[in-house]
Amino acid sequence: MRKIGAPLAVTIMLLALATSARAQYKPWPSPFPPRLAWGDYDPGHVWHPADWWWEHQPEWARAHHSEWWGDFDEGHIWHPADWWWENQPAWARLHHPEWWGESYRGIWYPAGWWWLYQPEWVRLTHPEWWGFLLNRIWYPAGWWWLFKPDWVRANHPDWWGDFDDTHIWRPADWWWQHQPGWVRTNHPDWWGDFDNKHVWHSDQWWQQRNPTWASQHHPEWVGDYDDKHNWHDLNWWAATNPSAALSRHPEWASRMGETVETNHAVHQQALERQHNDQVQKVQQQYAEQQQITQRRHQSELQALERQHSTELQELERQHSQQQQQAPKGAPSSNWEQSERQHAEQVQALQNRHFQQVQQLTNRHMQEEQNAARQHAQRMQAVEQAHGARMQALEGRHVAQVQAFSHQPARPMAQPHGGGGQARNPQQEQREHH
Repeated sequence: MRKIGAPLAVTIMLLALATSARAQYKPWPSPFPPRLAWGDYDPGHVWHPADWWWEHQPEWARAHHSEWWGDFDEGHIWHPADWWWENQPAWARLHHPEWWGESYRGIWYPAGWWWLYQPEWVRLTHPEWWGFLLNRIWYPAGWWWLFKPDWVRANHPDWWGDFDDTHIWRPADWWWQHQPGWVRTNHPDWWGDFDNKHVWHSDQWWQQRNPTWASQHHPEWVGDYDDKHNWHDLNWWAATNPSAALSRHPEWASRMGETVETNHAVHQQALERQHNDQVQKVQQQYAEQQQITQRRHQSELQALERQHSTELQELERQHSQQQQQAPKGAPSSNWEQSERQHAEQVQALQNRHFQQVQQLTNRHMQEEQNAARQHAQRMQAVEQAHGARMQALEGRHVAQVQAFSHQPARPMAQPHGGGGQARNPQQEQREHH
């Protein structure tokens, strides 16, 4: 029987995967669900779509809705991820591998749409689409790392990623795509490899798609299946359930110990970085508040000075007019009385101005004291939260160490991390046929 050619073999394999995926779809809702309509309400309770927010208030959008995937074109017009995947897929694949999604009937839908309507299919075919539903809205791992980092550390240590210099969380595939050397140095436990399209996938993805190939080309990807038949590597087991792992794999003790210590140091650094970012943010907000308060105080002082100057000029004008209208030959006593009355009016005006300035100064000092007190309370809350996180981290670390500290250590080959240049099955087929 003649061997099947490489292109045909690849086509058959892809068709098999696609057919299998379609067969696993649960019944679709009727009517068929539309695309996700990203958007939010402004302070006036007026709803705006995502492109409006990204074009008018990008910092707010970035801080509150990192799940609104999209980017600006050369004309500075923002388009959502589905537009990029449908119009410029090569650009999207190169610059935003973290925009997870898949096409259905010629339309690309983001991971949040798939998780909402076909969660079982996603779990089976795309375990690398990290994220979780909250109030019927799916948020990607980056959102959770930004707003709920403690929850992620405790529940999903396999959501690999880190923040870039602009404080945007990027998943592991983005880092392997853009800064592989940095990953090898700082996160050697992000195990994975590139496919024939140079798209990086995690070890879990490879184990689920082709465990035989993964075992042959990456024997350092040690792991096991959980009770739901989901494969997890040694690093995941060390972080979540080391006791169960060691009961089945006592030979993992040495490597799990090293993994726990390495991850502990990484998490410590992440907590310190998070703490420093929060302190810097609180300090910056306090400085901005002080500047606003000082500018308002100066503006109010200037307004008082202008008002006082106007009132004084008006008083002098009236006094001059009275002098001009005084009959000639009037007794000097009338003139003296007029001057005395004018002097009293001027003094009263000066006293009132002084009181107004004093009241304004006192109010400004009170505002500064209140702001300083609130700032101290916020800083105290930041420090307390940081201390609680560090305490929780240390508690988990102690529990992990105790779980395998008495297990006999067996030497094993050291992992070299993901991102290797091992060939994938498609490449081998092309070479052998």
